[in-house]
Amino acid sequence: MVDISRRGFFASSAAAGAAGALGLGGMAEAAGPAAPIATKNVPGLPDVWGPDFLYQWSPPENLKRDLTPGGALIRLSGQINPRLTSAPGQDWNTLFKTHRDAGYTAIEAASDTWVNRKFPDSEVREIKAAQQANDVIFYNIHCAGNIIAPDPDADRWQRHIIDTIHAAEEFGVPMILTHVGSMYPNRNIAHPQNWSREAWQRSVNALKRICKDTAGSKVEIAIEPVNTESINNPWAQKRLREDVGDPRIMSGLDITNMVAPNVAFRMTEMIDLTFDLLEDQIRYVHAKDFVWNGMLAGLDWALQGTGNMDYELFMARVSRLKHKEVFMLVEFLTSNEDYVMAQRNVRAIGKKVGVKIHGTQGGAA
Repeated sequence: MVDISRRGFFASSAAAGAAGALGLGGMAEAAGPAAPIATKNVPGLPDVWGPDFLYQWSPPENLKRDLTPGGALIRLSGQINPRLTSAPGQDWNTLFKTHRDAGYTAIEAASDTWVNRKFPDSEVREIKAAQQANDVIFYNIHCAGNIIAPDPDADRWQRHIIDTIHAAEEFGVPMILTHVGSMYPNRNIAHPQNWSREAWQRSVNALKRICKDTAGSKVEIAIEPVNTESINNPWAQKRLREDVGDPRIMSGLDITNMVAPNVAFRMTEMIDLTFDLLEDQIRYVHAKDFVWNGMLAGLDWALQGTGNMDYELFMARVSRLKHKEVFMLVEFLTSNEDYVMAQRNVRAIGKKVGVKIHGTQGGAA
């Protein structure tokens, strides 16, 4: 693995978010010893030092990890340039070959730069042929919309996701990724009522409508967790699928998006807990890393494999998912050179654990 400093690798990186729901069951009240409470269904990691201890932020001693690799084949995807967009006149074979030569055997597109024109049938065939020729799977269209925005924007975003599902069907893309959103127009801003019953029901109703209007489709609807939204912990992801009542609701798992300070140093436990709860909902994961370097509870992105994430366990758990192939997006870096280093780290950790990653990194590595 490349020896890269944790601190300051991305001096201008965005904060990963300090607020979150994880760990709520792992803290006692500061005013005095907490009364015993039932912990079943309480979102949070288990107590380490007993329910009467004030802070539960440190990991237990002698924590055991099961690093047994599984049989799933991991296909890496990366946000390298050139990105996959619908811009006309492209040499599709060259685009897919560029990603394959860099070691990536999967690729995704953003909905706002893909579902913006009608592709002629001949071009659809050309794109599919380029994928097959280069052994690169177009697996996801990411909808960064806001399905619970104040009206009428909520309806507009819901219809956009429905259109994206139809576009995914046209190209044989197995899933789309989206979010439950925010009560503000901008889903990236945390509204104080995002965790209210009203916001939850708006999210459930929006997804029910999307599922109903695309009934019969096999395209999965993966929901990405993020701390600014109600889906900011694995229990919420599991409950969302139950409340919507459709097996197409999946997890577009990004563990780092759910990290709060009280679990920042308990990532081994958080990884295991998340995979245990959501194992049948996961086919797609984001590969990021983070550090807590500042005085305040701001978490900064770090090069994959150099931060707080237990990457050995993470890779092992991904490989033990039930699917024959699992897609892993390496993201939130700034240049193609950063992605070379990140992929090298991910592949080195995978090799150490015994995880199968499709393809090789290529000459640029």
